[in-house]
Amino acid sequence: MKSKSKAIFMAAGIVSGLCLITLLLYFAVVVPSFGMWFYHWQYDANDTYNVVNMRPDDLHEVTRHMIRYMQGHLDRDTGLQIMTVVGGAPRYFFSDIEIRHMVDVYDLFAIGFLIRNGAVVLLILCLAAFAIFGRHRLRCLFAGWQIAAAAVFAVLATLTITIAINWHHAFVVFHEIFFDNDYWILDSRVDLLVNIVPYPFFITLSAVIGGFFAAGLTTIFTAAAFLKRRFD
Repeated sequence: MKSKSKAIFMAAGIVSGLCLITLLLYFAVVVPSFGMWFYHWQYDANDTYNVVNMRPDDLHEVTRHMIRYMQGHLDRDTGLQIMTVVGGAPRYFFSDIEIRHMVDVYDLFAIGFLIRNGAVVLLILCLAAFAIFGRHRLRCLFAGWQIAAAAVFAVLATLTITIAINWHHAFVVFHEIFFDNDYWILDSRVDLLVNIVPYPFFITLSAVIGGFFAAGLTTIFTAAAFLKRRFD
């Protein structure tokens, strides 16, 4: 009976660890994706203002609008329409195909928000179970966090190597997995979106997300190891 109870709490520890890691991944994605600092950095690095022939203030306004759209603050189908100035002439920034693609991006982030909320609820339930029924099993909680962090880190390392070998192929596979159409295939000669977020933008974004995530996993593993020793 005692071993069965330990197994249950160990499973709960691993589940709570996976929830914590899910939240870590969520923040690793949204911090740069929703952060104007990241866009400013990449626009300067990629000479984006000259590429799209826009004043920085105008492009920044479009970017803030796009971020608010991805955050779900604007209407899914019509919220992305924004008038700006390109090459000295007024025009809508996003074309029809870009809007159709961004609707898919909107839906992807919406799913991410639901997963985040589910992870928060499940994490709270697991921690509550330990607080109420398993205070003598806190070692299982932190051991579970260690196991989850180590396993996900191994997956991350494998994924990083795979992506580094052929970035373009990984980029295509990502879009084929998460999008069920070809609206993401844009023409840089006519579509402004692909010019403000070109390949170098996504390479840097992936590196920032991966670095933040790896650092977070390392912190979780180290903190869990320290706390586990306190309950030996």
